[in-house]
Amino acid sequence: MRGVGGGAGRAARAAMAGGEQRGAPGGPERVALKKEIGLVSACAIIIGNIIGSGIFISPKGVLEHTGSVGLALIIWVLGGGVAALGSLCYAELGVTIPKSGGDYSYVTEIFGGLAGFLLLWSAVLIMYPTSLAVIALTFSNYVLQPVFPNCIPPYNASRILSMVCLLLLTWVNSSSVRWATRIQDIFTAGKLLALALIIIVGFIQIFKGNYEELTPSNAFNFWMTPSVGHLALAFLQGSFAFSGWNFLNYVTEELVDPRRLCFSGAREGHLPSLLAMIHVKHCTPIPALLVCCLATLIIMLVGDTYTLINYVSFINYLCYGVTIIGLIVLRWKKPKIFRPIKVNLLIPITYLAFWAFLLIFSLYSEPVVCGIGLIIILTGVPVFFLGVYWRNKPKCVNRLIESVTCWGQKLCFVVYPQGGVAEEEEAPSACSRRPATKTAETK
Repeated sequence: MRGVGGGAGRAARAAMAGGEQRGAPGGPERVALKKEIGLVSACAIIIGNIIGSGIFISPKGVLEHTGSVGLALIIWVLGGGVAALGSLCYAELGVTIPKSGGDYSYVTEIFGGLAGFLLLWSAVLIMYPTSLAVIALTFSNYVLQPVFPNCIPPYNASRILSMVCLLLLTWVNSSSVRWATRIQDIFTAGKLLALALIIIVGFIQIFKGNYEELTPSNAFNFWMTPSVGHLALAFLQGSFAFSGWNFLNYVTEELVDPRRLCFSGAREGHLPSLLAMIHVKHCTPIPALLVCCLATLIIMLVGDTYTLINYVSFINYLCYGVTIIGLIVLRWKKPKIFRPIKVNLLIPITYLAFWAFLLIFSLYSEPVVCGIGLIIILTGVPVFFLGVYWRNKPKCVNRLIESVTCWGQKLCFVVYPQGGVAEEEEAPSACSRRPATKTAETK
């Protein structure tokens, strides 16, 4: 898909004269992704990705599938241990292949373009939009619960509020990186305070002697007998609360050469180059944000919160496992490559043993939900061969792609970031020259 507006190199460089980030004093201005994310905000983003809505909603799903408080606590401990094993594997991959894009970059590097594209396809169409949908639905349910104290909030009210929140946050992220990071900081602090309050109240109750449900005789008093499939689904619910531990790998280059997943995909020619463009004034990736927003709005309408959690957790674990298999393959293919961090092979092997158990029994217990996820991933195969592998497309197809890219650029007023995908291209494009002219006029 590099041909999607792919001939815009020279014109895009001219268009970069109107950005907000400046080069040397007296030199031309540059359009580039803003380096607004400092150490505190970076930590807040990582914490915010791990401590998200999952911890406030997953406990119910874990408890329902385990059938007892004691077994639910064991699932939580094991889930945290598995996440720790995965993070150790990702630490090795992150320093061995120092590219932004996380799983996508590693899988592309190790297994090739098709595998990387399928992972990217699943991330863009499933993982990120579904996670955002769960977060928005959880927020709306908590906000509406006081209004409907004796019943579940109405479906329409919950969906409408979720959509309003999503559209508002998309607008904020499109308008200002600084405001987006400030809102992230505020919500992260709010989540930490809420968790601290829950923990403190819990300890107060324990000190008062109200811990009967935690005694072994009561903790393992099952109100249902969980099957192996129930345990797999309990792990999926719990894993949603731990998801985000690999987020640091998506921003490996971020402090020096800021990119995100859409930029990494466009850089490899796996995504339309329009998704790699940023607004000439606000320096925000508006096309990528709009695509993610649209996909999230659609997903909100097709499932309840807990079904969506099973759906996204299954795909997440599938991608995690393929990535960690890549670690073992890389050890075999490039044994002498420099690895600042090198974990014991028992760590990825242990993770993969759990991974295989989880996927097999999850697919057995929720064949429709997991099957739909697999089908969506496989639909990426023809898209890859038609959009990426097929290089010599007819001129009419290339003209259509360029026209769509041109229309998108003019609609969103976006160009390539300095040093972005377009820097590798040479052929001029009639489309990108138009934003350049408008930018010159606004100066």
